[in-house]
Amino acid sequence: MTKHYKYLLFSLLFLFLFSCTSKEKQIESLKSEVIDIHDEVMPRMNEVMQLKKELVERGNSIDSSQIETLAEIQSHILYLEEADEEMMNWMRNYDPEMKDMTEEEKIAYLKKEKVSIKLVKQIMMSAITESKLYLEQEIPQ
Repeated sequence: MTKHYKYLLFSLLFLFLFSCTSKEKQIESLKSEVIDIHDEVMPRMNEVMQLKKELVERGNSIDSSQIETLAEIQSHILYLEEADEEMMNWMRNYDPEMKDMTEEEKIAYLKKEKVSIKLVKQIMMSAITESKLYLEQEIPQ
């Protein structure tokens, strides 16, 4: 009878250790995915600032009577500023330490943050692409 208890106890201990390790691995994997997305997009912030500068310069070189063109330029500038602000907000709010969270809460939090940083990436890449395409166009006279 005690032999069965030993096996049962050993099996339960093994399952407990395996489940903890599995959750820890999942947390580390999710955390790595979130940071990888951030690290992919963050260097593009310089590009966002450069495109904004080019748009401002273009706006300054246009006659003030070209209201539609100035409005288009301003729209692109606002989109780049939104991308910048989304990244800054995400970085301010991201909690890499996740203190006082259970493993399940950490997993849920990181899944949510992965969705959030993917959205930031999408906004940033779209703003960059649209601004580049606009700047490639000739200035309407």
